[in-house]
Amino acid sequence: MSQDKPLVPQGPALVAPPPARLVATTLVLGFLCSLLPWPDSVRWLVPDFTLVALLYWNIHAPHIARLGLAFVMGLLVDAAQGTLMGQHALAYVLTAFIALSLRRRLENFEVGGRAIHLAPLFLAEVGLVLLLGLLFNARAIDARYLVSGVSALLVWVPMAYGLDRLIGWSNVMHIEPAEEKK
Repeated sequence: MSQDKPLVPQGPALVAPPPARLVATTLVLGFLCSLLPWPDSVRWLVPDFTLVALLYWNIHAPHIARLGLAFVMGLLVDAAQGTLMGQHALAYVLTAFIALSLRRRLENFEVGGRAIHLAPLFLAEVGLVLLLGLLFNARAIDARYLVSGVSALLVWVPMAYGLDRLIGWSNVMHIEPAEEKK
């Protein structure tokens, strides 16, 4: 039996899990970006930065970013934005559940492919938050807020590229095949 290719990844293909401190830092930064005082004229364009960071870590660190974390982050967003308590929490948990279910598939794609797969999740989360707000707050919904799902995708792409390079995932996706022995 030839030992040309090892059964377990070696070298750059073996990526260490990201530190929990990095996960927490990006989630806090995402949450703080959501708290910025955005003008009312562009509020409908502002992506859900917390969800963007959460979905990234659902894919790359599922042992840290679990459904419980999604629920807690959703409750924090609800409390900070003064929305119906549990509105974002439910949307985050459902979105994170789907992302965790698709995680193995998403790992096989580069950032662009992952973005295409995540686009419906970002739009569905915004739609669910708007629908829950309509059902329980009896307010008219503004369909312009669906654009924030697209802007979340546009924020996710550069953030994913940057974090992939930071934690070493960019090296995994571009491994050159080993030279064949003659």
